[in-house]
Formats: sequence, structure tokens, C-alpha cells
Amino acid sequence: MKKITSLLFIENILWVINPYLILLCVFSNDIIVGPWISWLGQWHPVVLHFPIVIGLMISIYLLANYKLANKEAIEKNVFRIHALLTSIVAILGILISLGGSYDKSIIISHKWGGLAITLIAWILVLTHKNNIFKNVLLRKSIGLIYLLVILFFTHKGGQLTHGKEALSLPNKVKNQIITNKPDSLLTVYEKAVNPILLDKCISCHGGERIKGSLQLTSIEFIKKGGRHGNELLNRIHLPLEEEKHMPPNDKKQLTKEELAILTKWMQLGGDLNKALNKLNKNDSLYILASQYIAPRNDKFKEQPDLSAYNSNYVLVQYKFHGSDKINVSFFQGSFYKTEFLQKLMEVKDQIVSLNMQSIPLQKKDMEIISQFNNLEKLNLNYTKLTFQDIASLKVLKKLNSISLAGIIIDNNKLDQFLQEVKVKKIQLWTNGFNQKDIAPLSVKYANISFSVGDNLEDSIMKLNNPIIDQDSTIITDRISVKLKHFLKGVTIKYTLDDSEPDSLTSPVYSKPLLLTKNVTLKTKVFKSGWLASDVIQKSFYKSELRPDTVILITKPDPKYMGTGGNTIIDHKLGELNFGNGNWLGYAKADMVFVMKFKKATILNEIIFNALINTGSYIFPIQTIKVEASEDGKQFHAIQNADYTAITKSYKKEPNINQAQAFKVNIVKAKASQYYKFTIGNLKKIPSWHPGKGTPAWIFVDEVFLN
Repeated sequence: MKKITSLLFIENILWVINPYLILLCVFSNDIIVGPWISWLGQWHPVVLHFPIVIGLMISIYLLANYKLANKEAIEKNVFRIHALLTSIVAILGILISLGGSYDKSIIISHKWGGLAITLIAWILVLTHKNNIFKNVLLRKSIGLIYLLVILFFTHKGGQLTHGKEALSLPNKVKNQIITNKPDSLLTVYEKAVNPILLDKCISCHGGERIKGSLQLTSIEFIKKGGRHGNELLNRIHLPLEEEKHMPPNDKKQLTKEELAILTKWMQLGGDLNKALNKLNKNDSLYILASQYIAPRNDKFKEQPDLSAYNSNYVLVQYKFHGSDKINVSFFQGSFYKTEFLQKLMEVKDQIVSLNMQSIPLQKKDMEIISQFNNLEKLNLNYTKLTFQDIASLKVLKKLNSISLAGIIIDNNKLDQFLQEVKVKKIQLWTNGFNQKDIAPLSVKYANISFSVGDNLEDSIMKLNNPIIDQDSTIITDRISVKLKHFLKGVTIKYTLDDSEPDSLTSPVYSKPLLLTKNVTLKTKVFKSGWLASDVIQKSFYKSELRPDTVILITKPDPKYMGTGGNTIIDHKLGELNFGNGNWLGYAKADMVFVMKFKKATILNEIIFNALINTGSYIFPIQTIKVEASEDGKQFHAIQNADYTAITKSYKKEPNINQAQAFKVNIVKAKASQYYKFTIGNLKKIPSWHPGKGTPAWIFVDEVFLN
């Protein structure tokens, strides 16, 4: 009797729970839950399997029109228990949805689907009670509808947990990291940013469960940010022990290089289409992104780090971004050692292209090369080898292109070589040998492309950049600067007048340069038969005077306070990272400060080193006002400078990221003990910029006085 009473209680309580559930579904967007209620919702995935399994069994039972002999009470009680379980699970589902972030389209479908399952389960109880359920057609109809509803809407729940592809038919795997484009054609996003996000962030911010409402699968979502706005940069820079640090401390963390790439890319505006090759080669973002190698997400062997195989005489690099295939080039034959080639045996199966032009090879070297099983292209121009020396190449089944300029040509030996080495393209050239001499073999080997001549596709290589061997850029009296390059026989050219070094008129570097004044040093390397290097430059600043005290009248932004007033006289340049603690940053207000000297001092020249990063709303200094005082109380103006024209010129080139010197010369200077400087910022960013109408930032890291 007690058991029956309990089951009747279940039937009655459904009249309370289910209307309440309907109200929860209708007004769920307006409900705010506390931590304990949210915790209850976590039981949803734990208990949902029970009503699902029972519901599937009931739907099949109804479809088969099977009836328990004289056991209607059992049938009715199963329906009651099942209806109660579905109601409880549905309520828990509403609660868990309020405490997390899910794909809205799926959560809405799953919510109302869960309600439908609950109401059908309740209908089973009501129809059974009124004997309507004895109708065969009704039983089968309800059974079919219930089966379809359960399958469809529980599938939606699976998508919430495991993604939209859950239980979907298999498709071709889409790997967002791998691309067949060479690095030179990639955008910064393709080369580095997207691979970093995929490896470190997408697991929490790219599936169907979007934590914190932050989705990082596209630039639009990245700019939009999460429920608290765009806090990506703030979160990744928080200390690891901070609860809001990203990625969470139990996840794989960003490396220093990855952190810098994301930071600099976002500071530049997060341009999805910014080509890597459009960045300045000295830009830190270019350097970091171009050297970044995306992590492997497949099951194959992880790509080896190729830096161990590179040297001043060997260049080893992947064929393209994401590829396992390797290209190798040797140069400077006078420094060649067989050990360099032997070392490549560790990656021999990945090497597809090998350039040994002008390298003095021997038979033992060819025995090593013959073990590069997947070699497709081989350059042996001017290696002084013979056909007998290269006979071992016949074992290379994938070799389809070979260059043999400089080898002694004998048609019989060449014929024998071609019978053994199955290539599709061969380059030949030697003195007194021309296309006519090769005619018989061209007919015999019609499937081979013969090229006779010294127009060699791999003959010209680009020189590496020179090195400016001087860390300091501050000249207090004089400074000695050395220029270096690892190759012998190169010519290092330089300029000190802002012109570009050229091979004809620019001075040749022969001894250390003695610098005594403000100057920008530019240097470039040349060598006959080689492509010239890129231009490398560094600016040096004269700083003869140093004040006793710097007093900041207006305070910098709390995030960019550096070391206070000392920041601008510590002879430490901030480079392009405005968050490294070496810059003073101001927004909305002008930068105003006073310099005090121990005794009255004459200032003829003041240079402000400022940052310009328009993508981060950092614009050029607009105006500089210099005032002098004898007592530090009454100041009078001695010089004004206007730089507003610089900003106007940026409309044609809006993405600027560089340090720039702003110089002020004081006419008829007189000695004063106190100097006051007012550095004006841009009060309204121009209309061509995304931040139009808002105040711009100014960043200053050093002031040089002469």
C-alpha cells in the first residue's frame, strides 16, 4: 500500500514540477543563479542517461505494440518514474545552461527539446490513466514521435558537450594550420597568430562551449571579446597564479615568443590580412612571426628543430610552412667539411632539394647523398665530379632534376648515366659544348628535358645581413661602432646621412666608426655573384647633459609609469614594446615635467625619443613647449615646436610602428637651473582611424640634452 501511495505522489507532483519547468524555459534569460544553484546544475550530465535509456526502451515498446499480460500497473508505474526523472533532468539542464557559456542556437534547441521530452513523458502518464492509451494507433504514434524527439534533441545535447561534429558523418579533416603557401605569401595571422590560438586557446574558446563568451575562431570574435569586453591582452599577461590568467595554469602555457607575437599583433590592430612580407624586416613582429614554427596537430613524428643543422655555410629550412620536406643549400666551398653533410643523415628522409653548387665534393660525399631517399632535386654544378663519381645516385628513385654544369661531357658516359639514373630534367654545360651535341640523346630520351647553358637557376644567393656590433645607442662623449659579416670577401658599405647604401658611391667599411653626434647608421653587404643583403640601421643619440632631478607634473597612466621621472634620463631605450616598463605613457592629458640642474646650464638641443604605434592609438608628439626658470616657480617660454604635419602624412600609411626622434633647437639659449617641458598629445584622432574622435596616446622613453 505504501508503494502505491508513493507512486501516486509522483503523479501528483508532476502537476507542480512541469508547470514550473515551463516557466523556467520561458523566462530563463532573465534568471540569475547563485553558486549553489549553479552547482546543482552540474548534476545534469550525471543523471540524464537514466531517463534517456528508459525513454528509448518505452518508445520501442510502444512501437512494437507489446503489452505486459495483466501488468498494466507495472507499465503505468514505469511511465510515472520516467516522467519524474525527465522533469528533474530538464530542470537541472536549465540550471547548468545559466551557469555556463554555450552556443546559443544549440542551447535554445536543446532547451525546448528537453521540455518536449518531459511533456511527452507526462502525456504518457495522463493518457494511460484515462485508458486512451489502449488505442493501438495512438500507442504507435506516440512511440514513434517520442523516439524521434529523443534522438534529435539528445543529439543536440551531445553537440553542446562535444561540438557540432558530434555523431555527424565523417568529413575530410580540416587543418587550419597547414597551408601550401610559402611563408613569403602568408599573412601574420596565418603564419603565427592562428597556429598559436589553435594550439593554446581554441580548446576553451573555439568549440561549442565558449568559456567567458570569448570566441577566438575569427578576427571578428577576437575584436568583440567576451562578456566583459576584449580582455585577451590583459588575461595573457596576468601572473600564472592569478585565477583569471589565460591559458589556465593547468593548460599548456604560451611561450615568451608566442606571448610577444599575440601582444604585438593585437597592438597593431589585429589585422587579419596584414601580409608578413609587408612588415619592416626590422620590426620585432616580423622577426618573431617569420621564425615561428607552428606546432604539429597530427599523429606523425614531430618536426625536428632545424637550427642545429644550420651554420654560416649551410642553410637548412622547410620547403614551406607546415611541411615536413626540407631544402638544403651549401655555400662557401672553401669552408666545406664532409661532417656538415654527414650531420644531415638525421633528417635524410625529409630532404627533397640539395644545392651543392661550387662545393668541392668527393666520392665519399656522394655516398652520403645517395642515402637521401626522397631527394627530388640535386645541384652539382662546378663540383669537379665525374660521371663515375655520381654513379651511386642511381639508387635515388625519386630524383627527377639534376644540374651538372662544369662536368666533363662525354655522350657515351652520359648515355650510360641516364640509363641508370631516371631523371626528368637535366642541366648540362661546359666549355665547347652546346645544344647540338646533345641532339642524339634528346631523341633517345624524349621524356627528359635537356638544358644546356650557364643560366643556372640556383646560382645566385642572397647575402645574410651585416651586424652592427654596438649595444649602446647613447653617445655621452664618443662611441666606437664595429660592423661585421661572417663571410670572407664581402664588401660592407655604410652611410651616416640617411641615404641608402649602394655598391658604387657609399663609403666602404674598413675600421670601427667613431661617432660623436646624433646620427642614423645604415649598412649593407655586397659581393660579386651574390644578391646584396637587406639594409640594417641603428640610430645613435648624443646626450652630453644630465639633470639632477626630473619632476613629473602630470602623472603618466598607471599602466605605463616606468620608473617615474628617471625613465627619461636612464639611457635605456624602450624599443617597440611599450609595455616593457621603459616608457612613460600619457592619454587625454599632456606630458608636463620639470628638469632641475645643480647649477645654471645652457641647453642648445633637446631630443625626445617617442613611440609611434597607430594601431595601438599611439600617435606622434604634436607640440613641444620649453620654458626656463631661475627659481623653479616663475617660468618663461624660450622655444615652441610644432609637429602636427607628421600625423597628417599618416593618412596614406595608417599602420605605423616605430620610434622617432623629435628635436628642439633653442635659439639664443641662456643658462637656467630649471627647465619645464610640455609635450602635447593629439586631442582627437583623425577620421581615417578606427579610434576617430578619441584622445591619442603619447609615449616617451628618453630625453637627450646637449
